[in-house]
Amino acid sequence: MSFLREYTASEAESRTALTLRWLAGQPRELFSELQREQPIFSTPGFVLVTRYAETLEVLSRGDVFLGHALEARRQALFGGFSLDEREGPRAAVEAALMRLCVRNDDADRVAAVSHEAATAAVTTGRSRGGFDVVTDLAQVVAGRVAADYVGVGGPEESTLVRWVEAIGRDVEDNPTGDSEIHEEARSAVAELGGYTDTMVASRRAQRSSGRMAGDDVIGRLVALQNVAHLRIEERRLREVLIGLLVAGVEPIAACIALALGELLGRPGALQVARAAAAAGDDDGLWAVLREALRFSPPRRTVSRICGQSYTLAKGTANEVTLRPGARVVVATAAAAFDPDRVDDPEHFRLNRPEHHDFLFGEGPHACLAKYVAIAAIREGCKALLACEFRLAGPLRRDGGRPIAFPVELLPLRAAG
Repeated sequence: MSFLREYTASEAESRTALTLRWLAGQPRELFSELQREQPIFSTPGFVLVTRYAETLEVLSRGDVFLGHALEARRQALFGGFSLDEREGPRAAVEAALMRLCVRNDDADRVAAVSHEAATAAVTTGRSRGGFDVVTDLAQVVAGRVAADYVGVGGPEESTLVRWVEAIGRDVEDNPTGDSEIHEEARSAVAELGGYTDTMVASRRAQRSSGRMAGDDVIGRLVALQNVAHLRIEERRLREVLIGLLVAGVEPIAACIALALGELLGRPGALQVARAAAAAGDDDGLWAVLREALRFSPPRRTVSRICGQSYTLAKGTANEVTLRPGARVVVATAAAAFDPDRVDDPEHFRLNRPEHHDFLFGEGPHACLAKYVAIAAIREGCKALLACEFRLAGPLRRDGGRPIAFPVELLPLRAAG
């Protein structure tokens, strides 16, 4: 049965839950049907947007569509993350602060850190004959970035990623408010917050003794606390750091595993990626990985709150007037396959314009650390692409995200 037919036949009180089930279990089928029939689809709980034009409109209008649709859940866990709001005085100060601490020119440094971590992980895996791409490569690279670049060292990489996954799951993937998921997230916040507090206290002690606080994100944040107009209170430092880790660490790990998993099923694209990696063609390699992530994105949707009465898609046959407070769920994964704007969307191509995939968002809420993330994802994949690898067991997923990706490693075959 099609989604719309099942939706029409269902009781009104169950329709939001039904839509969420399709979003989780059959997203491509849902998106394709809605793009054809009802590209702006209203449920009792939210409005679902599936076309490219309206996705770009919502994400670009930060003055109307506010970025704190999930803020209540964040507030309940760790006080929120104003970089997702980007509205109001506090958000403006903290966004400016983060731009000083997370800089585009850090990409080479993060690339070096990620390359070292990924190479060591693959070397260890080769000595064993194989490893799990999720736990032994992707999470290791993301955790090393958190330790060496953000400055949150101490826990094992898998532990750190487990914490941020638990927090992200409660904020973004717990629409029914499951108490077990929420309690796991609360425990993760307590443990992760304890680590960030320890790291910040250590850096403050360094500065108090006349030493540098360190040239990583935490060190820069601590150093900038002496600049009056950028100073934020102690509690907010913890909240900003937790928000930064949740927004950055787990998506890096997810993108590494997702891109490699997608390429594994596309031998031609895999060979192009290997050739680019071997030639040191970072731009060419990223083009392959970015297209792989269009097919397997780390996030399928983004939520916003409509802050005022607004007519979306005005002047078109699909226009809808939204009331203040309406929750808008933007299906970025659907927009990246919109046939009205994306040429031959089902075809794997390497020359697509960057704005087609929404991988790093769009508009005022676009990812501040885009180039840092690209460097980490690219280098995390590059090390494995230097090997022949094949699945050594079932690739298991939780929703669209790999949770087990065992591979056998073999030497690369000689060319010719």
